[in-house]
Amino acid sequence: MPSNLIRWSGLAALVGGALFVIGDLLGLASIGEESFAETATTGTFILQQLMFLLGMVLILFGLFGLYASQSEAAGTLGLVGFLVAFLGTALAAGASWAQTFIAPLLATEAPEFLETEPIGFVLSFTIFALGWLLFGVATLRAGVYPRWAAVLLIVGAVITFFPFLPTPAVVLGVAVACSGFLLFTGRGASAEQPSRVN
Repeated sequence: MPSNLIRWSGLAALVGGALFVIGDLLGLASIGEESFAETATTGTFILQQLMFLLGMVLILFGLFGLYASQSEAAGTLGLVGFLVAFLGTALAAGASWAQTFIAPLLATEAPEFLETEPIGFVLSFTIFALGWLLFGVATLRAGVYPRWAAVLLIVGAVITFFPFLPTPAVVLGVAVACSGFLLFTGRGASAEQPSRVN
């Protein structure tokens, strides 16, 4: 992957992570709502889902650069983490698309349908969290990015496994944004490239 493209993918991760944080914080506005069907008809909910959707699309682009910049050092675990994180993020983006464009319609036409938890949504976000956890561990082992950035990715992924928290994705969004900033500014690479980790 050309170095300029890697650098610009860092900017995509930075902006995508920031949008992810904004979207998750917007969810605080719906904490007092009685039901999901009631929440899905609000403008805040639609704006929140748009932030998630745009953020995840940008994070998908950013993930290429975050992986490419450490692919040799990250080894097999890095590749697996990248693939699972990419798949999980793509599935989560699809879920956000459905929440943005389908949920408001269902909220008025079939509100009882929205009160169920489709297995596809649960599976999508489980793969999402697992992928970022694996990617964070691989990043930590590779040693290309600062240790704190990798630990933040791991902690963010673990918190995302608990969707009942008020803002479960904020830490992961901050971690992706920070990693993107490091990649975009060229501060992510360590002085000595570590040898390949298998």
